[in-house]
Amino acid sequence: MITTVIIAALSGSLLTGGTMWWLDKRDARQDANTAEVLKAIGALETEFEQAQGKAVVNLTEPDLLQVPCSSEYIEKHGDMLCREMFCRMNRQGGGQNSGGGAGATAQDCSAISDASISVLIAETCLPLWSEGAGSDQNSKYSRCIDLFDDKK
Repeated sequence: MITTVIIAALSGSLLTGGTMWWLDKRDARQDANTAEVLKAIGALETEFEQAQGKAVVNLTEPDLLQVPCSSEYIEKHGDMLCREMFCRMNRQGGGQNSGGGAGATAQDCSAISDASISVLIAETCLPLWSEGAGSDQNSKYSRCIDLFDDKK
């Protein structure tokens, strides 16, 4: 009877000790795998952030503004094209601090476009103005205004 108890205690101790050793080794392997996975996720996150930054640049194409927003172009042609293009690019809402949609609205850009067209009409048609030109349909001024109205 004592032999049976001793054999049972020894086999129970060996089984318990072996199980504890196996669990300890398994946890150590899982910790190593977890560390590798976390390191890989960190690398992917960095790659993702870089890709996202490139996508934002591609969505907005800020290099398109280099010519119309240059001082030479503005001095020669005015700043309306620069304003309108900048507005339309900001409609993307993809900028770093934009909050994902804090860009300009369609109404903002349309207002800039309308102002630009009004300036163009004034610069083109006002030199053709003469006394009574607004009431004469065949005057150069009236035909100029009609031409712009037809294009809208």
